[in-house]
Amino acid sequence: MSGVGDPEALADLLGDECTRTILVETKKEPCSAAELSDCAGVSEPTVYRRLERLREYDLVTEDIQPVTDGKNYKLYRTDLDGIELDLSEDGFEITISRRKRMADRFTQFVEGS
Repeated sequence: MSGVGDPEALADLLGDECTRTILVETKKEPCSAAELSDCAGVSEPTVYRRLERLREYDLVTEDIQPVTDGKNYKLYRTDLDGIELDLSEDGFEITISRRKRMADRFTQFVEGS
């Protein structure tokens, strides 16, 4: 996938250590904002700001998990597999590759494509 909007803004976002920690941790397993805050060593509001920007680029998704006390618990994950930054005479281009989810692979198998 290329054409991610403003490649320079995305490159700036990815240059941030907190952002990179969020992507690494959410690739391992879904995490809460509190868990990400602990891993990155930053405040939860900082994590939420980075998550919002990552969601703008569709690099993380939010899953809502119901819990017994009636409140919802949000977990964040990424299906990001890789990011490639290319420089051409016209400027930068970013290509994003994603892991296919098991359900998507199963559908593709059943449909024979």
